[in-house]
Amino acid sequence: MRALPTFVVLSSVAVFPAAAQWHLGLELATSTYHGSAHDTSNSHVASEGRPGGGPALGLLIGKNWRRVGVALRIAYANPGFAVAGQGVNVTDKTTGRLLEVASLLSTRVGGIGPSGAIRLELGPALHLWDFSGEIRQRFGAIGAAAYEWPVSTRFTGAVRLEGMLSPSWFDATDVPPEFERRVTWRYGVGLGLSYRL
Repeated sequence: MRALPTFVVLSSVAVFPAAAQWHLGLELATSTYHGSAHDTSNSHVASEGRPGGGPALGLLIGKNWRRVGVALRIAYANPGFAVAGQGVNVTDKTTGRLLEVASLLSTRVGGIGPSGAIRLELGPALHLWDFSGEIRQRFGAIGAAAYEWPVSTRFTGAVRLEGMLSPSWFDATDVPPEFERRVTWRYGVGLGLSYRL
């Protein structure tokens, strides 16, 4: 848990280099997870153990210059714990809550219409996954493509397609001997609305 304050401070330094016009936003996203643990013996019907997926709510603050932007995003989700494979998918939502803190750097790569912007985003993320009362702390990376458009003079809408990679969210003692830990990855789509401060 000591890494969380350090990560937030470093992210804040990256996101707040100078006073300027900032934007504050909310995002609702849905995600699908894969990886984390896999049965190498093929002796189980459900051969994969992983976070379950589902909706996430995010709060972000950031600044976009002409082509480059930065943002700090904090998101909360309850993906749960899932076992899946061979047509079986069972998710336990009583465990597996997630707090994610991400620092994102973006660049404008194009536009649609006179005022819409297409941006690519990349940055580090800290995942705090509460698995049965024990916090699993993992660092990962997030990449995304986003389309932003003006809704009014102060509001901007956004659609974001996002992917994430991090080490397995399980510890070695969590899985049976026939399971191996693998990279945890996810993909998802989010819809956001931001307000220019």
